[in-house]
Amino acid sequence: MKVLELFWHSTEQAECSLYDLTYEGDRLKIIVKYDDTDESSRKGKKSFLISERQSKQSLNFDVLETDEAGSLWKIEFPINEHIESLSKGIWDAFFVIDQGGKSKKIRIKDKISDKIEIPPYYIQDLNKSFIPYSTIKGNLSFKCEGSKAMLKIENIVLEENGFLRVNGFFLVPSWNVKKVTDVKKMLLFRTGKTSNEVAFPLKNTIRKDVTSFYGQSGLNYDWTGFDIELDFQQNDYGLLLDQSITLHMKMEHQNTSITMPITIPSSIIFNKNASFQTEAGIKKIFLRLGKEDDSLSLLITRDDVQAEVDSIYSENGEIILNGRMITSAEDKWLAEGTSYIVVDKRNSEEEYQFELEVHDNLFSYTFDIGKMLEKGIFNDGIWDLYLRTNSRNYRLVTRLDGITNKQKLVTIPQQLLPGSNGKLFVIKPYYTLHEEVSIWSRDYIASKAIDKVEVENGILTIKGKLNIQPPNRNFPEKSNGHITLKAPHGARYELPVTWEMVKTGKSKLEFTFTLSANLATAGLQGKEDEILRHIDYDLIGCELQLEAGIVEFTMNIDPVKVVVTLEDRLKQNPKYKNRITKLGKLLYRVCNKLLPVQSKTAIFQSFHGKSYSDSPKYIYEGLLKERPGMKAIWVLDNLKEELPGNPILVRPLSIKYYYYMAISKYFVNNGNFPDFYQKRSGTVHLQTWHGTPLKKLGFDIDPNSPSYAENTSPALQKRNARWDYLIGPNEYTSKILQRAFKFNKKMLDVGYPRNDIFYKEDLETRANLIKKKLNIPMDKKVILYAPTWRDYDFHNGNQHKPYEFKFDLEQFKEKFSKDYVLLLRLHYRDASRIKIQGFEEFVYNVSSYDDIQELYLISDLLITDYSSVMFDYANLDRPIIFFTYDLSRYGSQVRGFYFDFQKEAPGPIVLKQEPLFHAIENIDKLRDLYKERYEHFKEKFCHWEDGNAAKRTIDAVFKNR
Repeated sequence: MKVLELFWHSTEQAECSLYDLTYEGDRLKIIVKYDDTDESSRKGKKSFLISERQSKQSLNFDVLETDEAGSLWKIEFPINEHIESLSKGIWDAFFVIDQGGKSKKIRIKDKISDKIEIPPYYIQDLNKSFIPYSTIKGNLSFKCEGSKAMLKIENIVLEENGFLRVNGFFLVPSWNVKKVTDVKKMLLFRTGKTSNEVAFPLKNTIRKDVTSFYGQSGLNYDWTGFDIELDFQQNDYGLLLDQSITLHMKMEHQNTSITMPITIPSSIIFNKNASFQTEAGIKKIFLRLGKEDDSLSLLITRDDVQAEVDSIYSENGEIILNGRMITSAEDKWLAEGTSYIVVDKRNSEEEYQFELEVHDNLFSYTFDIGKMLEKGIFNDGIWDLYLRTNSRNYRLVTRLDGITNKQKLVTIPQQLLPGSNGKLFVIKPYYTLHEEVSIWSRDYIASKAIDKVEVENGILTIKGKLNIQPPNRNFPEKSNGHITLKAPHGARYELPVTWEMVKTGKSKLEFTFTLSANLATAGLQGKEDEILRHIDYDLIGCELQLEAGIVEFTMNIDPVKVVVTLEDRLKQNPKYKNRITKLGKLLYRVCNKLLPVQSKTAIFQSFHGKSYSDSPKYIYEGLLKERPGMKAIWVLDNLKEELPGNPILVRPLSIKYYYYMAISKYFVNNGNFPDFYQKRSGTVHLQTWHGTPLKKLGFDIDPNSPSYAENTSPALQKRNARWDYLIGPNEYTSKILQRAFKFNKKMLDVGYPRNDIFYKEDLETRANLIKKKLNIPMDKKVILYAPTWRDYDFHNGNQHKPYEFKFDLEQFKEKFSKDYVLLLRLHYRDASRIKIQGFEEFVYNVSSYDDIQELYLISDLLITDYSSVMFDYANLDRPIIFFTYDLSRYGSQVRGFYFDFQKEAPGPIVLKQEPLFHAIENIDKLRDLYKERYEHFKEKFCHWEDGNAAKRTIDAVFKNR
């Protein structure tokens, strides 16, 4: 350990931070605050330095003045004089003190960007904006990027009577508008399920302050202002009720139009709900902000009858609801016959009803949770509550109590109770986003993070963090249980384990855990490598035995957390992790300069080292036959993986990784290598890419899109410039990749090597071997469900909830398990949340399976949505069903696709469970119905595929070298 100390030393230095930043004409005025307790360090000439990150070009400016205390320093510099330099690259800001020939250079911290808005400086001749910004490390830097439209909301008010006011400005810097009336402004309502769009014209409002704020170029921006005034008590503005509506602004000028979603800055506080009575009934307005982008949406509900819950009590094994039925005129409503409380499991056909009495429009009901659990009610999932009367269901809501945003502000106690099999559940009544009442039944414990996995002296140890739901105050520090690990060919390992738990104090839920299992006791001595090799084959089943009952949950382990080498062990200590990384980069720089390139060494990587898969895999396996003398390095998280040809395995960012990145000649990847990698003369970089694009890439993205800068950044362009060869799977993709990435080197129009597997003669033999590996019965056909990952769903408070299938899994099993099995290929964040207990003989979780091409090969039917899996699967001429249950919500992204998805999809597009099941039942008829479209799709996207793409790639890149 002492040897490592020689490579770096921590040093104390003064701090310099941004205090203010403004413009005066084309002059940038900056005030920085300099803090240092050492008075002597303040002496010397002060200057302001900005340095371009890549070229190291620098510009130096004198400090003009300081305050009396000597801590605030003022700098000015004219932007236009240096615009040719400043318009290229990223410029980092420093404060420099020159003391007798010795200079101290201090990085300027940016501590104000999250408190005030720092405007860009618009450069009219270049149509670019010079932007001060805060780096990831909180330092001040500057960059120049294509000018983008900007929409800013200055004020938003929702009154209790349903009157909504929104004002702000919508600026397109490049528009040279002479008169305010030359610009047309519209508010757009985009409704949920039907993708309808309603335009609402707006009056022009002059905003003089916008000119002063963004007008450094001298242009006039007083045409940008708008005021929105909507009276929802009197008007619905053509909107559909009970559907989420997103709000957008549209600007038109000289046959050009730009539309942007309305986003609300977090600094603006406003009322998000309003409830009021109208002649037609009770109306409720909900305003909501998107989790990721603060985009504004609204929901309008109205009903002639409302089942309003006035109080909820959760204690002593009971949940008690008290409420009333409300109408616009109470004497119009009368319950005829018996009424019921209905509990309906979300995304399922499971529903139960319990008799209820309503007197004088008042009702009360008590749930005995223990008895409900014994009957299988409230076992896992979300249960929505209704009052059924006169053969109609009314959702139980809490909208008239004057409390807004109850989901975040009001917490109802949750209870821990055992089900019929002794498994403990946490039962919690809660308010939904739209202030409806539901009951959430979930696991007592959920895995939060895995920090370390190792086997030492026959003891398997797993360390990490868990979230344990309240009540958890007296959770035992030690308990017994077991874990179940799955492996290929149906192998299962049951290990008795000891759990140790310690509350971290960082949150009410977080505990650290240490799990210990004696492999000899479990009869698994000598199988350490096999267990670690397949540690991520499937979710690990976990069980704890407590006095109150049994706790069951699952754990997802990334192989990178498995300790295999001494280096892995050192990196477990935060003190040495960064030091080893610095040492690795130092080794890389030394080897890169001093050691020769090894002409027969090739390094392969796929999906950042997560798997042995994709085109790099098939190029590598082709090289084993074509060039057996090649020395291969595979970058993999799982160092226990067994690969054909016995290549050298290295973990990303390990010492060995840095060494081989320095001396290898060939670099094969389906993504980019890290920024530290500097391409040497004589080396060859083959970029295979990873799919036919659906969404627009790189410079094809609308410059007004928020993602444009990220996808065209100088850093990304520099990474792409390292490519010598780029593979195109079809003519359509080849043209897109060249244009979007501005790639001007050798395009390999050869097809995807990963798809060669579909054109081999021994397909049936290969498929049978894969099915045996997955333990799938040979007499069953296979449905592969491979949906797109929905970040909006994951970040919408659902990351701690079980994954929600948008079809009833029980009904799916009842209808199709006789003939099929169902494979689930989900994003790893969704895969860690799935609950398939009780479905193991029908549902297979293959989310961690390395090579999805092998899953295509054994599948008889693919169910997907907007995922690019459709392009590869079409090579097999097998049917595809597009289950796009959120097509309306995804609509804006579909409009950003390269092709018309709804017109060209080579199979039926279904939105709900019933047509999905119908499509599966009639798949042979649908195959004939979509035959012509399928053939057109395959001709467009698979026309270069013939089983020889890997060979053509090797011939072009490796054969003559």
